[in-house]
Amino acid sequence: MLDTLNPTDRLLADIAPFLVSNPEKMGQSTPVPRLTVWTSAYDTRPTAAVFEPMFYAVLSGTKVLIMGANRFDLLAGACATSSFGLPYTHQLTKPSPDLPYVGISLHLDADLLTRVMLDMPTSHHRWTCAVAAAELNGPVEEAFARLVGLVNTPADVGMLAPHYEAELYYRLLQSPMGDTLRQVSQRNERFQQLKTAADWLAANYSKPVVIPELAAAAGMSSTSFHRHFKAVTGHSPLLFQRKVRLMEAKKLLGAGSASVSQVAYEVGYLSPAQFSREYKSMFGSSPKADLQR
Repeated sequence: MLDTLNPTDRLLADIAPFLVSNPEKMGQSTPVPRLTVWTSAYDTRPTAAVFEPMFYAVLSGTKVLIMGANRFDLLAGACATSSFGLPYTHQLTKPSPDLPYVGISLHLDADLLTRVMLDMPTSHHRWTCAVAAAELNGPVEEAFARLVGLVNTPADVGMLAPHYEAELYYRLLQSPMGDTLRQVSQRNERFQQLKTAADWLAANYSKPVVIPELAAAAGMSSTSFHRHFKAVTGHSPLLFQRKVRLMEAKKLLGAGSASVSQVAYEVGYLSPAQFSREYKSMFGSSPKADLQR
């Protein structure tokens, strides 16, 4: 019966046992490593997070991703991939109990992806944003459906999942999203310098940033560094760090172990008032309200 379905319908049929309508528990892990099913029957507020290296497919509903100046409206039948961790805002729009949002994510295995790339003919790499979106169709959809189908045959996962995942990477690398995906294992020196700078900003979110010093460490002028960094991440270096800083603050407030002022100073703000303004601008609620909640 499943063989008569198109790949998208087959994906929905395969993950049916993992679908939940509880808005408090959107993500369901599966027997396939790093593969998660997401579903919700309710709208969500814009939520800040970090988009790790991942492949994501939307099967039902709409997911909006905003990364700096880049906006992706992922409708049913769309997919996206990212090459390294990026601050972003996501939101589900207009799902309902009759037509819930359904998505599937696969965190990428960088080692396996690198091995697939090394076995492929060398291709010219274009500079591109660290996130790309496309329609989920053709060979990519078929390869993804084979991988997802293993959720119903857990005994086959150990033997077949690595092969199906390698096939998916191969098809993705051949697709319009290939240039973005290559950045996961890209050995281009300039890309690695930008990734190192982004990783430093994320790890040192509480420290002051001197752009000329960061640019010099990346081997670029300040102007060139700023332009290339924004082209890849969608954010200026300072905005990139600010978003990571505010997301860390939200975690600390959620723990409830410190006051708003203490959290502001801990994540690197010199002014609790400025912290409160920027926090509310990003999350839509004040840090005090989130601490109380």
